[in-house]
Amino acid sequence: MLVAGPKPVVAGIPSPGVAVDSLRHLLTLPQTDFNRVTLLCQISDQLWTQHTDSAAVYANKALALARRIHYRQGEGAALNRLGAALRESNLARSLEVFQQSLHIAETTHDQGLIAQNLRSIGIIYVYLRDKRQGLAYYFRALKIGEQLHDEYRTVIELSNIGLAYDLFGQLDSARIFQERAYALARRLHTPTNYILYGLGNVARKSGQVAPARTYYRQSIAESKKVHHLRSLNFAYVGLAELYQQTGQPDSSIYYARLGCQAAQNNGFLRGVLNASTLLTKDFKQRGRPDSALKYQSLMLVMKDTLFGQEKVMRLQSLNYREQQRTQEVAASHAALRARYRTAALVAGLVGLLVLAVILARHGRQQRRARMALEQSLAELKTAQDQLVQREKMAFLGELTAGIAHELQNPLNFVKNFAEVSAELVDEINGAPHNSARDITLEREILDGLKLNLQQISQHGQRATSIIKGMLEHSRTGSGQREPTNLNSLIEESLCLAYQGLRTKDKDFNAEFITRLDPALPPMSVVTQDLIRVLINLFTNAFHAMQQRQRRHSGPGYQPALTVSSRVVAEQVEISIRDNGTGMSDKVKAKIFQPFFTTKPVGEGTGLGLSMSHEIVTKGHGGTLTLETREGEGTEFLIRLPA
Repeated sequence: MLVAGPKPVVAGIPSPGVAVDSLRHLLTLPQTDFNRVTLLCQISDQLWTQHTDSAAVYANKALALARRIHYRQGEGAALNRLGAALRESNLARSLEVFQQSLHIAETTHDQGLIAQNLRSIGIIYVYLRDKRQGLAYYFRALKIGEQLHDEYRTVIELSNIGLAYDLFGQLDSARIFQERAYALARRLHTPTNYILYGLGNVARKSGQVAPARTYYRQSIAESKKVHHLRSLNFAYVGLAELYQQTGQPDSSIYYARLGCQAAQNNGFLRGVLNASTLLTKDFKQRGRPDSALKYQSLMLVMKDTLFGQEKVMRLQSLNYREQQRTQEVAASHAALRARYRTAALVAGLVGLLVLAVILARHGRQQRRARMALEQSLAELKTAQDQLVQREKMAFLGELTAGIAHELQNPLNFVKNFAEVSAELVDEINGAPHNSARDITLEREILDGLKLNLQQISQHGQRATSIIKGMLEHSRTGSGQREPTNLNSLIEESLCLAYQGLRTKDKDFNAEFITRLDPALPPMSVVTQDLIRVLINLFTNAFHAMQQRQRRHSGPGYQPALTVSSRVVAEQVEISIRDNGTGMSDKVKAKIFQPFFTTKPVGEGTGLGLSMSHEIVTKGHGGTLTLETREGEGTEFLIRLPA
């Protein structure tokens, strides 16, 4: 049991032996709300190295709870974890959140959280290639760590400074700081995976091939051990660059692909960019244009997303400096007014006239400053609109590629079976029919032809269902919102989904447990869109229970579906929990991706959950998340703003 009111976890310094599952188990035990905030922050910190989106979910939970119980230190820690999770998808929002966390830390005099936010803000300036600002924040964080005699924190600050010097081409300084970090980490028996790939970079850029290879391989082994996908991406890409330098393109491609996969699984966009850039170059050298084009497209999408963010950040930085200048001018005006009032008491009317003239001049300066600020804001809005448009086009490209890939399989089947059928018809037309054996052969050919036509029909239906799913996907959010009784909507959707399954499998029966809050307020939603979401989730739950029942046909298993609704923290929450097959972590990470499905070929298009996620998040401003345990069941949670 935790002690009431503990300090939140320090980001980047995982507690030895404390896994995510163990922390989640602690959440199920009786805890104070202060301890729950700390546990949620720790889970977010652990998940940040594995899956960024999941880390954001737990950070938001911690933030909501901390604000509800007025726990300022917990709020600051939760904001820091949220900023880390947002750093890849929204750089400007991430900086804003870190600054809010820093303000709380300074207000509560939490030196550890101050250092943590200084480091986090420094990372953003290093991303923007602002060497002076980035290193300034890093050294301020290092100074606080040394003043606190916190050697675990000092290890991280030293390694970050070394990585920054490496990025800016100062290899001697990079080596000094990484070696200091490594020596201290070895003495403390703390993970060294980040430090090892930093030492590998220095060795590789200095032409020391063998030491570089050793450092990278040690970093890979340690990153796998602690499940740190970001560090794994850096080490794989560093090793790939080493093999590219030494003229071993096949090895370079192999490790760059591993690095790309690790970054994609984590949601680490910069890691995807580095790996895809290297793969594009490798495949061009190998004379494989198709593969080069594939990774070049991925590289361009990452560049548009990341560099578009950085452009917005630079405009916001200019805007911020302009605001500072205006504030300084205003402060100067206030001081001048005070001096002029004093002079007026002495000089009388002459002083008052002089003051009036000067104030008029300052008013003109303020108007000019305000006009400059409005122009900066207009430029910022234009840049943001361009960024949104690029993201839409990038998503459209990915979606088009997915459609082509999914339609290719059924259409290939149709083509192949049609060719075989034509050959069978030729055999019938060309064969004599004089004997019983010939008649038997003809019948076998006709049976084969019938089977081929059935296969053509089946795969044609598969292609039709994919197209139908895409048309439904394109219609999300097209209706008008209207006040709706969600409990009635849930019951209607549950009935429709269950009856739909029963028409296909009359032997399937399930127990329903409904806990619908009668005090649920009417919600303004697009009714048809929300019905599609609920039917999709119910159908998936029935399918999971049906699969588990088929695998365990004995009397010990009874399919059961629990549906509940309630109001939580100014949100309406709908829970759909089944006791079906559950999902592995690998499946859970991809479950909302378009065209990803766990159903057998022909039974699903992979668009249902993707469409549902779009309707809930973008169409209604809510969230759709899940908790699952393989072999035990899954719970989907819909949260809509009340």
